[in-house]
Amino acid sequence: METVVKALYNASFAIWNTLIGIAMTIFRTSPTAVSGGTPYGIVHSLYTSISSATIPIATCFFVIAIYKSVVTAPPEQQAQRFLMDGVRYCIILFVAANLWQILGYIMEFSDGITATLGGGAGYTLSMDGDLERIISESLVLPEFELSGEWIGKLFETLGCCILLLIGGVVLILVMVASSLSIISSAFERILKPLVLMPFAGIAVAMGAGGHEISRSMVQFLKTFFGFCISGAMMVVIIKTGCVMCTELVSDALYGTNDMENCIMITVQAAITPIVIAGLVKGTDGMIQRMF
Repeated sequence: METVVKALYNASFAIWNTLIGIAMTIFRTSPTAVSGGTPYGIVHSLYTSISSATIPIATCFFVIAIYKSVVTAPPEQQAQRFLMDGVRYCIILFVAANLWQILGYIMEFSDGITATLGGGAGYTLSMDGDLERIISESLVLPEFELSGEWIGKLFETLGCCILLLIGGVVLILVMVASSLSIISSAFERILKPLVLMPFAGIAVAMGAGGHEISRSMVQFLKTFFGFCISGAMMVVIIKTGCVMCTELVSDALYGTNDMENCIMITVQAAITPIVIAGLVKGTDGMIQRMF
């Protein structure tokens, strides 16, 4: 029975290592190179078709900005406001003309950080010595002796066996669900920047409408950069969480009761993937607070 229990735990860790290996590969894959660059080429064509509206939109918002300057500004400040609006309009046109290259530089910078952090190991889980020893000790049958203590120990061992079998099955399900959730986030991390890129020209063009409206351009660039850099944060979460999971399975957290130990090792082995998956899903929220 000990062999079956250990096989279940090893299988759960193997599933995690395999699926998270796939996720880490996706994290390190640039949105420009995914699927041979086909999605990126489609996004570029969509961006080109919409970019023709950038200058008309920017001009409309520029006219609105001038009108606001004339209506709201005192006469002695109107010339200064007009000049500031004109400079802003020229900057918007310059950014719009080079916007695709600017977005490319942001993605390239973010991909470099993600590739640096995602290199090497650090995301794998395995049955370490403490975990294996505790399972072995919990499943040792007591030497036969006709006494109430022997019967109690026998029932405790059988209870540990049942708990560990159930825990092993539950752990496999948890590993599969958590890993698939992380892989889903990895795909989203690639798709989100690509979805934003065709509309970049419109967001930038609105910046010609004055200080309040120009926040849309800044917010767009911050959001785009956040989506691009989110892969690096996800890598940090996974690697840090895996180390924590390995270190938590320790003698210091266990008592002398085998039943309690069985519950503790299963809970500790299962809770970390759940927490990691939750943090990975919440990466966008953390990025927004940062920027």
